[in-house]
Amino acid sequence: MGDVPDDDAFARVLAAHADFVDKLTELEATLDEMIATQGASEENGMILDESVRFFDDELLPFLAGEDETILPRLEATIGRYGTLVNVVVYEHGEIRRSVEKFKAAREGLRSHPSWAAIQETNRHGIFLVQFLWDHFRKERMSLFPTARERLSVPDLRTIRDRFAH
Repeated sequence: MGDVPDDDAFARVLAAHADFVDKLTELEATLDEMIATQGASEENGMILDESVRFFDDELLPFLAGEDETILPRLEATIGRYGTLVNVVVYEHGEIRRSVEKFKAAREGLRSHPSWAAIQETNRHGIFLVQFLWDHFRKERMSLFPTARERLSVPDLRTIRDRFAH
């Protein structure tokens, strides 16, 4: 899990983020191919559908876990407004909204394949890819170090245990 010890409270979170980045990289490559070819192959459609499944079944539940486990504990310690807690809460909401926009664009492409639908799918997909990469970086570089520094050992243990599976 990189430079983080396995027993670190955020080791599993960071490992999940790394897995998510791999999936986002595949989505980005698919979107790039669709733009370059101005078309959407059956394989592209399968990857777009897998991305929707990933967002719904993996990413959004994971964010909910962060919302339920990490953010309330950190908010109780450092507050919400004017802190990273508020930034991350806002970003989680933006990610949820963006996933819905991507899903709608995917359905639009499925029902009315066109260059405009490809561009719309690309616009929402690329936004999500870039936003999530930046979001994961922000958590890794700022939120998690702050939590390690400010949260109690029992709180950190709860976080580690929540993401252990």
